[in-house]
Amino acid sequence: LNLVSNAIKFSDENGVIHINCSINDGHLRIAVTDSGIGISKADQEHLFERFFRAQNASNIQGTGLGLHIISKYLELLDGEIYIQSELEKGSSFTVKIPLK
Repeated sequence: LNLVSNAIKFSDENGVIHINCSINDGHLRIAVTDSGIGISKADQEHLFERFFRAQNASNIQGTGLGLHIISKYLELLDGEIYIQSELEKGSSFTVKIPLK
């Protein structure tokens, strides 16, 4: 839910958001892709730290806790999260959770 909320928050009003779910090789994969403001490479290195906000997100409401909480939940589930992003071209977050 947080990834979808972020995709909406950081995209233009008429921006397109894609959500893709699949089960492959014993893993659930959920990908949320937007065409929003994107995240710089420098900020991507700190994105999952508590209270971190990307430099280009300072005028958008948020606490910087959502991605940190997601990463901690995924640790408990032996899951992973991946990001692909480019400034002004959007972001894609993929969550991978083993099915036990």
